[in-house]
Amino acid sequence: MTIIKFPSRKNEPAFLSDIKKDGYHVYSLKNAKISDYYPNKFPEYPGVNIKDLQVDNVITIRVFFGIGKGKNMRIDGGYIDLKVEHIDGDTVLAVILTELPEEFPFKAGGSLEIFEDEILYKAEVTGH
Repeated sequence: MTIIKFPSRKNEPAFLSDIKKDGYHVYSLKNAKISDYYPNKFPEYPGVNIKDLQVDNVITIRVFFGIGKGKNMRIDGGYIDLKVEHIDGDTVLAVILTELPEEFPFKAGGSLEIFEDEILYKAEVTGH
């Protein structure tokens, strides 16, 4: 997990408002192209074309969570695997596969709506 601390309100990244409001923020490939949108440099993710997805595919996203409250809040984040349940236009409804700590707002088995620009990877199926 990535831990991000903020030295002052003046230097808060743009995505922090989502975290303050919802308790989390899903990393967006589109927003990553905006200078200083995210406080750290992240790898170049390949992304996934929604037309290449099918029900039961496993996809990966990156999520940031707010831990704590007020000026003591820190940001923790990492990758989450999801199983595609339904595809509707430009959105994907998927089940969370990754087990997360109790204090995070997501739980394995819960559903999450994801947009194409939030999908970092699609798992490749191998023949075993």
